[in-house]
Amino acid sequence: IIAVIGCERGLATGQGSTSVGLAATSAVVSSIIWIVVIDGFFTVLLT
Repeated sequence: IIAVIGCERGLATGQGSTSVGLAATSAVVSSIIWIVVIDGFFTVLLT
């Protein structure tokens, strides 16, 4: 999940150092959110 989101955000980065920072921040936030969502899904599914 982390690798897919990181690659997707990295490949969609515009030009310039500001856009690289924004893409990295977006990738980290999206990864954390998806990890929490999937963890909750598996918790409900397996209990």
